[in-house]
This record gives sequence, structure tokens and C-alpha cells, in this order.
Amino acid sequence: MSRNWALSIVLSLGCLSTALQAQTGTVSGFVTDPTGAAIPDAKVTARLIQRNLARIAVTDEFGSYAFNAMPPGTYRLEVEKQGFQRSARSDLELSLNQNLRVDVALQLGELTQTVEVTAAAVLVDTRSPALSRLVDDRRIQDLPINGRNVIGLAVTVPGILSVRAPQQLTDARSGPIMNVNGGLDTQNLFTFNGGIFVNPSRNTGMNYPPPDALQEFSIQTASFSAEYGRNAGSQVNVVSKSGTNDWHGSAWEFLRNDNFNARNFFASRQPNQAQNQYGFAAGAPVRRDKIFAFGSYQGLRVRREAVSSTVAVPNEAQRSGDFRGLARTLTNPVDTLTRQPFTDSGGNPCIAGNVIRPGCISPVAQKLLRSFPYRRPAASPCSIPSPRTATCSSSGATGTRAPGTLSPATPSSTRTSRPGRSSAAATSSATPAAISASRPPWSR
Repeated sequence: MSRNWALSIVLSLGCLSTALQAQTGTVSGFVTDPTGAAIPDAKVTARLIQRNLARIAVTDEFGSYAFNAMPPGTYRLEVEKQGFQRSARSDLELSLNQNLRVDVALQLGELTQTVEVTAAAVLVDTRSPALSRLVDDRRIQDLPINGRNVIGLAVTVPGILSVRAPQQLTDARSGPIMNVNGGLDTQNLFTFNGGIFVNPSRNTGMNYPPPDALQEFSIQTASFSAEYGRNAGSQVNVVSKSGTNDWHGSAWEFLRNDNFNARNFFASRQPNQAQNQYGFAAGAPVRRDKIFAFGSYQGLRVRREAVSSTVAVPNEAQRSGDFRGLARTLTNPVDTLTRQPFTDSGGNPCIAGNVIRPGCISPVAQKLLRSFPYRRPAASPCSIPSPRTATCSSSGATGTRAPGTLSPATPSSTRTSRPGRSSAAATSSATPAAISASRPPWSR
């Protein structure tokens, strides 16, 4: 039993190590003297400013050093060696998946003397052939995003098209997708803080936390390393913010209403709409320089009025295939393979004189016709108290809709649906040809 537990712990630590590597960067370079010769055994200190965390490395015989698995942030790099002046580089920005190279040339002097270098670091990544683009915190905050889904900013990356970044996840197919360099829209690996962040059933992405809770994300589109071997399209790495030694936070409220909405062409007035998207994000130190905390919350309330629409339904003659009442003439369809017109079992054309022969009507189509209400010669008030029954009356007669059947209706109906409601009432209009009714779930 203890051996199994030990194996589980080792596997868990290995997965954690892989996840941490996916959300970090590297800092490396060479330390030389004024003549350009390598300086071995020089002490190099990299300090993360936001958390005051320091890591120390020593140069090898070639004067090179490397810091692997460094969290993104702002660093200060200090190099010291006996007989040389201390050198310091401040404001070094390390981003996600970046290989930052910082070469340092020490000057002869005492260690008590410090040389502050303000030159920018090398921006060309010579250690990795991957093609990637970084979307940092400033772009996440400043660029407009409809729905506040950060994947929508992928349109700013060359080679990415057809980006879908929904505001909410409604089913397994509604997650973020995009086409990268002509690949399939489901061939993208989405990760969050190093962990896989995709829907396993459809291979679509999941919605990330709000932009105020994210630090940055990078998208690798080609030539990425073997650690990203799950999908061939792109590798999307998103990193959340984390607590620091300083208290920081934000709160937001986004309101969307119908003041600037256009009226639907088929509606008599502008429908009401109100949407509130609100939340907060905050981070703070739990134990200074040791333990930090960060959290966020976002809520969404959508109140949208449904728009009525008028639809036409077939009459009794049309249900049996008789379309002689139409003003235009129907033509008999032709088989695209044989180039021969469709006929019934007796060899007669399926359509002749605007009449479809009964033997040519598919049983599937006959079942679909049951989903449409029947026309009645006179309008009658109908009520639909539940999705299972519907009651209509005409000339004193009443009938109840049983499951799988439809009650009589009129040639055209106006339906109005409201999200979250499964029943509504229908009342007749002034003319027999129109009836106002709610569309019940069983008619969808």
C-alpha cells in the first residue's frame, strides 16, 4: 500500500512540474569582463519585485547562467564577482513562455560599487523556434471585448480566423474555438495556469475567468516544442494574476440596455433589454514574502424581452399534398444521380398539376407535419396551460391536446416565447386567419 501511495505522489509531482513549466519563462545569459572573456563562478541573483522572491545561480566555466521555470513578472538582476563592480539590471519584464536573455559585462573595481544598467534586454528569442504572440495585461484591460472573454483577443494574432468567444457556456459545443493557419477549429490546446482547460467531449475550450483576474496569455501558432503535442492547431496558455506584497483589487459593472438598439423589422416597438455584468478581483499577502492570495468573482444577469413573429402553417389540403390553391406551378423534382424525374410505385410523376401523390410523401415528413398546428375555418380561443395539454374551443366545442398530437389552430399564428417559461396563453385576433399564441416547448 505504501508503495502505491509513493508512486501516486511521484506521478502527482511530475504532473505538477509539467504544469508549472507551461506557465513560466526562463532568464539566461553570459557574464564577461571588459575584454569579453568569460567570468566563471560569478554570483547571479534574480529577484521578483512584486513578491520579493530571489533565486541565485552561479556562472559555469563559460560564464553562462540560466534560471528555469521563472514565474512571469518584473525582475531585478544583480551580478557580483570579487575584483569587479557589482552590476544591476532593473525592470526586466519576463512574460509567459519567454526565453529572456540578459548578458552582463562587469567592470573592474570594488564590490561596494554598483553599476546600474538601464539598457533593454534582447527581444529576439534565439532559444526557441516557436511562433507565438503575447497578449499582456495592458492589452487585456484596454482592448474592447464583447462579452469579456479574453479569447476574443485572439483576432489580433496573425494567422487566426473565425474566433468564437462566447459570453456564456450553454452546452458542450459552445466553448471557444478558432481556426489557426487553416487548421480545424477544434485542434487547439487551451491551458490555464499550466493545466488543460478544454471540454473533453468536443475538444472546445472553456471560458476563462474575467479579464481583471488574468495577467497575460500567449498563443503559439507554429513550431512549438514537443511538450505541446496534444493538438496541432495552436497552444493557448493563460496565466491568472496572483497576490503580491501589496494590496490591490478592482471592481466593475457593465450595463447594456436597449437605448441604442434598433427595432426589429417585424416588431411594432423596440423590445426591452437589460444586461448587468459585474464583479470584483482582489489580491493580498497572507504572509509577507511567503504566502499570497488572489480571487475574483463575476456575475451576469440578462433580462431580454422576446420578439413576436408570425408564421404560416399548411392547411388540410396542403397536408395531403394538394397545392392547387397556390398561384405558382410546382415542378416535379429530378434525381441528381439518374437525371430521371421522381415517380411513385406505379411510375406516375410525384407532382402533377400542383398535387403531390400520397405515395411520394415521406413518412418522416408526415410525422414532422404533426408539429404544425391545423388550420380551422374560424378562429377559436386556445389556452396552453402546460407543455403536455392544449385546449381549444369553437362553436361551443372543446378539445384537449394529448401528448403527440396538436389541437386545431388557424392559417397563421403569432408566437411569443420568453426564456425560462414553459407555458403561456393564446388569444384569437380580429381575423380568422391569425391567432396569437405562445410557442410551447413541445412544438420546438
